[in-house]
Amino acid sequence: MIPEWLLGVAAAGGSAFVGAAATDAWETARAGAVALFGRGGQRRTELVTRWADETAAEIEQTVEEQRLHVRERLAPIWQQRLADLVEEYPEVGEELRVWVQQLQERLPRPQQNWVNTFIARDKSQQYNAPGGSITLNASPGTARPSS
Repeated sequence: MIPEWLLGVAAAGGSAFVGAAATDAWETARAGAVALFGRGGQRRTELVTRWADETAAEIEQTVEEQRLHVRERLAPIWQQRLADLVEEYPEVGEELRVWVQQLQERLPRPQQNWVNTFIARDKSQQYNAPGGSITLNASPGTARPSS
């Protein structure tokens, strides 16, 4: 089982990775991802390189006004890829954490603002409104969103 903190790092990493596409932080993001996934050998290195290039190309080819939507769609894919990586190679945890931190620091301000990480566990209910607001009135064990 993957430690909770490591799942959080993988989630933050997926968001930061797609946030870096089409920015000056991209080369750092790409190089870090290739290095992390390189543990799986040459085939995995080639595969993640192709995935990274496809991700960047899709974001770059999207008009600026729609890039946020593309990033929101691609982030969970990269979050899952990173979670799968740490499940297979748990020893990558600290290296992943450092890469994510460095990447987040290099992101332009707009990408820093949209990168959100939400983790629900232990049968919890979660209501997220990135960039918005939400009102929740609940008693323990009976969480229900209000109208």
